[in-house]
Amino acid sequence: MRIEEERQDVLQNIEFAVARLYRLNPAMTDYAVLRTYESLVQLYSAEVTGRPAKAVTVEGVEADLLRDAKRMCEWRLGRAPLAPTEDAAPECEPLDVPTLVLCLKRLVKSVNKWTKHGGRQGYLNFMTQFVK
Repeated sequence: MRIEEERQDVLQNIEFAVARLYRLNPAMTDYAVLRTYESLVQLYSAEVTGRPAKAVTVEGVEADLLRDAKRMCEWRLGRAPLAPTEDAAPECEPLDVPTLVLCLKRLVKSVNKWTKHGGRQGYLNFMTQFVK
């Protein structure tokens, strides 16, 4: 079974964080999302291999995107609440880091595909149709 079929819930959770920011920042581009997903792949892959993660410098909407997507990842790993005041967030079975990395790599692939088909915001416009 492919990761997008097996862990669709994880992909949707991460995309939810991205879609929320896109709706608040309609000028955001797929490139910002791609950099965010790639940064998270690098971060969690480094964790799996036990090496230090490369420092990432981001500003503006990219910093918000990285913060929110990472928060969602940490929640799915069972490491942190979704938000400090969010007691009502649904419980989910913690994910292991290698599975999260596979999910993030699948999202990178999706960004590349939909950017190629739809331009600078192809992925964002496609994905937000399905993520409310």
